[in-house]
Amino acid sequence: MSHRAPIESHIAVVRVEGDEPDIFANEAPFTTQPSGRAVFGGLLLSQAIMAASETVQAGFYPYSSQSSFLRPVTVKAQDWIAYHVERAADGRNSATRLVRAMQGDNTQPVYISIVSFQATTAPLGNVLRYGIPMPDLDGLHPDNIGKEVNQQLTAASASRNPIWNLMGPDEDPFDWRPFGFELTNNPWECRTRGFSRSPKLSTDSAPVHLAALAFMSDQVLLGVALFSNPMAVGSGMRNVTMCATLNHTIAFHDPSVKMDDWVVAERETSWGEEGRVLIHQRIWSLKSGRLVMTCSQEAMIRLKNPFEKL
Repeated sequence: MSHRAPIESHIAVVRVEGDEPDIFANEAPFTTQPSGRAVFGGLLLSQAIMAASETVQAGFYPYSSQSSFLRPVTVKAQDWIAYHVERAADGRNSATRLVRAMQGDNTQPVYISIVSFQATTAPLGNVLRYGIPMPDLDGLHPDNIGKEVNQQLTAASASRNPIWNLMGPDEDPFDWRPFGFELTNNPWECRTRGFSRSPKLSTDSAPVHLAALAFMSDQVLLGVALFSNPMAVGSGMRNVTMCATLNHTIAFHDPSVKMDDWVVAERETSWGEEGRVLIHQRIWSLKSGRLVMTCSQEAMIRLKNPFEKL
């Protein structure tokens, strides 16, 4: 058996034997995975996709994931997450799964998701074909950006605010190379960009690579709203009292994407009001230039004081 990449261990689930079918749990305890006091949301996203994928026919791949985070998931050595998969619909070329995640003896879900699948052999006929083109990189390549750039950004953010104290540079299952950040006076015009890839995966399985992409899609995504509002969050984010993801929606556009190849991520925020913000993300394959994923996230951000007083 080939050596697994770190991301494969993070997203892996195992079937739980018992009277109720289609229950899965995280393969490794969350205490061995990158997290703070609460479990990283990307773990739940990716593990729910892996659990749902175990219940569909071979040759089906996930094309969308719609998730809601209901309660904090605590990091406890004795607790595992149980993913209860409901086979909501099965068709010749499509399937839908409802996943409820429970922790410990709690009978109420801490997280729920709807994962939709399509058969790779589905007859498509005449279809529309288009996608937003990849940003102009002006000849820039990941090799032009040192690994230390992301390590320095992560270390600086974590030292200023424990929100970012999720993982050290040696724990991150992806190699991030940030570039081309844009900051203006209008939050909706700000952009963060980065190249990313995993070390070589041991499999070409579409569900595994797409689950890995889901994990990556949540990494510091909420930070886009903070980056875009520097006056409001204050120096060192001292005016931020709470950040939490409420929901996360993913559309997978290319089941052939490989997460051990470079991808290009671009992130922005379009709205903030009533204690919530809306963040958008697009990811392209660097090799093909194709759009491989689009996602949006709604999050809660609370401030100590109105930013005008800072």
